[in-house]
Parts: sequence; structure tokens; C-alpha cells
Amino acid sequence: IGRLADAFATDHPYGRALSRVRAAHGADAYPGSPIIAAQILRPGDRMHLAELHPREHAALAEAMAGSGADVRRQDGAEMALAITPPTPRRGLLLIDPSYEVKTEYAATARLIGDVARKWNVGVIALWYPILGSGAHRAMLESLERQDLPRTLRHEVRFPPAREGHGMTGSGMFVVNAPFGLQAECARLDTVFGRLSR
Repeated sequence: IGRLADAFATDHPYGRALSRVRAAHGADAYPGSPIIAAQILRPGDRMHLAELHPREHAALAEAMAGSGADVRRQDGAEMALAITPPTPRRGLLLIDPSYEVKTEYAATARLIGDVARKWNVGVIALWYPILGSGAHRAMLESLERQDLPRTLRHEVRFPPAREGHGMTGSGMFVVNAPFGLQAECARLDTVFGRLSR
């Protein structure tokens, strides 16, 4: 994340989010997904966040105070199944598992299939790490076998953060990918291409 700080123009949505967070929390701070999402909500939009770990939940609730977000100490998969489909039926579900437990890969693929069957118009976005071990591959193969609507898979590669670090990239798998998302992903390739040189 630190390597991306200068990669975006100050008027880019990420550049604006980064500027606001650093103005409030210091020059080395960076926004996570919930803070970025909170900054682009429109009037009438709702945001629900789930974090099961007690300390992480407390930190998330503190970071989101005043944002109007519903921050629950709950398993994210349980919440996703409980609140979908929303009313109105338009929306985005961002799934960002910890991937600390190996079974999360298969469980995440099943969750996406279950949510997509309940909420056939919802945009479902999954983040996953690209690991040297290839632990993510079976999950992606399972997702691709499910015949989900309008999927987009995009990956960026970058040098490991430190010697021996297993993460060599980052990926997104999106169901009901919005028009224009593929073009935006291609623009990111340019940014990450510069970082990897």
C-alpha cells in the first residue's frame, strides 16, 4: 500500500481518500476498504460491516464512528447470507476474508455461489492474495465452474514486500461486474507495472 501512495493523482478517488485519511491520522496512515467505501457513499446508501475478532471489531467500530456504517461483531459469511438480497436490490458485497484458515478458500467459493443465487443482480467482489503456494487456485477454479453471471477476474503482480514473503500479487473476482470495470482494471495494470520495475 505504501508503494501506491504516489501512484495516483490527487483527484483520483483513491488519492482523495488517502489525502483525507492522512490529514486526520498522519502522513503514514492509509485507508482500508471500509473508509474508502464510506467516503463515496451517496445519501440513502447503507453500509454493513462484519468483523468477528474482538480487537479487530473494536478497531473497525472506532474507525467507522460517525460514518453511519452498521458495524457488527459477526462472521462475514453469516452476515452476507442474512442481509442479501437487500432492498432495493442494487448493491455491492465486498468479500475480504483473512484466508488464515485453509478451508476459507473453499468456503468462500461456496458463499459466493449461495449469495449469487439469492441475489442475482448484486455485484459481488472478492479480494484474494496471489500466493507462491497457489492456495488460491482451487477457489478460482470452483468459482469459474459455477457459471456465475458477468464475471471479471483481474490480477496484479508485484515484488514480495520482503524476503520470503509468499504474497506476490493481488486479485479480484467480480460477479455482475459493472460496465467500465474492465477498463479501470487495465488502467491499474499501468500503475502496478511501474511499481514492479
